[in-house]
Amino acid sequence: MRFDFYEPNTIGECIEMLTHFGLKTSLLAGGTDLLVKLRLRHIRPQAVISLGGIDELKKLERKSDGSLEIGAMKTLQEVESSNLLANEFDLVRQGAGCVSSIQVRNVATLGGNSCNASSSADTVPALIALGAEVQIVGPQGERHLVLEDFFAGPGETVLQKGEILTEFKLPAPSSHSGGTYKKYAIRGEVDISIVGVATRLTLDRNHKLQEVRIVLGGVAPTPIRVRRAEDMLVGQDPKEELFEEAAQLAAEESRPISDQRATAQYRREMVKVWTRYTLQETFQKIREAIKAR
Repeated sequence: MRFDFYEPNTIGECIEMLTHFGLKTSLLAGGTDLLVKLRLRHIRPQAVISLGGIDELKKLERKSDGSLEIGAMKTLQEVESSNLLANEFDLVRQGAGCVSSIQVRNVATLGGNSCNASSSADTVPALIALGAEVQIVGPQGERHLVLEDFFAGPGETVLQKGEILTEFKLPAPSSHSGGTYKKYAIRGEVDISIVGVATRLTLDRNHKLQEVRIVLGGVAPTPIRVRRAEDMLVGQDPKEELFEEAAQLAAEESRPISDQRATAQYRREMVKVWTRYTLQETFQKIREAIKAR
């Protein structure tokens, strides 16, 4: 297979190339998915544009308001090991650390994990639970949207012709907050998730549940928030039986399919198990943090 290879140095140059070549172009980030598709001839691009030379896409910066900006080309290993992502933003480190092997994480990127649009992507539920917003740049300029609205279906995003995802923006976390991501797969982290669950809780001054986010991966065409379960928990005292009820609602809201890795029924049961577990673990983390202050 023959194609032209380009490596722009700026986002602007990349947008110009994408606009010129159109749908016959593939973007190269870490390449962990693209190279497989090229080898299997699932795609036959006329041009491949590497994002590796664009330093603007490699930022990791804590802003004065406490929010965080992560460039789309930050590798998953860099995300997992970053001290800037410790504590308040540790949930995204947990997700990054669950992606395949360390060899893959050394080259795979945070942006690529989202743009591949797999419902089983491990970093996506964690980012959605943290309220992540994505910045998209294209011929018409810049636009922003919450990450949960970025996915149009399996393997599909809302990116339009000439657009690229440039960075993730994570809002400053509230006090008394915590999060947990758990991946369930037969062969552990190196395998694709059967179910992924990210939970984030925020307690108010009376230690009631003020904000709740529960995000599921691998059990619907795209990663989903289970809003009935979230709404049921808000305003309540964190209790074991309440977490059990929320886990049941999460299982009911999931829309899994049966495939070679698991049946739909088994996935629903695992949603129930891991939602309850992540809720319990997250609440325990917050309680320990409050005691330590």
